[in-house]
Amino acid sequence: MRLAPLASTLAVAVLVAACGRFGGSEPVRGGVAPLQPQPIAPVAAQPLPPPVVAPVTPVAPAPVDTAALTPNEPTAATAVEIRKPDLSGGWKLASAGENCQLFMNLTSWTGGYRANTRGCASDELKSIGAWDLDGKQVVLKDASGSVVATLYASAATRFSGQTAISKRGIQVFR
Repeated sequence: MRLAPLASTLAVAVLVAACGRFGGSEPVRGGVAPLQPQPIAPVAAQPLPPPVVAPVTPVAPAPVDTAALTPNEPTAATAVEIRKPDLSGGWKLASAGENCQLFMNLTSWTGGYRANTRGCASDELKSIGAWDLDGKQVVLKDASGSVVATLYASAATRFSGQTAISKRGIQVFR
């Protein structure tokens, strides 16, 4: 009866020993001996030659149709019909010479849905934290729900309006 514990102890010892690896003074992994380090040649240092600069021929800018860039300000009567899913995603935002990005999504939040800006310089545009759609009017709001700007769609991917505090023109487009 004392042979059973001795046999089980011996079996465990054999299994533990079988799990170990023996390879002399250096361990052998996967049956392959490790590679010996190779000598490294010294690195030569020398200055780079000056860059080659190709001559540039100036090109006259193409004429710009300013009427296409500044359409008439849309109103509630002339605005394009839009839906909330149409507004979701990334937009370019321009206001008083400032250009940055506006991101709107359909996550419910204070005053409507989440929004945020990136790269805006003015505190007014940096404060945008929400948006909502009131009929055909897009309302941009700050985190407390106060109106930052109101816009109407002049096209499916272009909105124009005015900021609430500074009364600056504002465009949102893709």
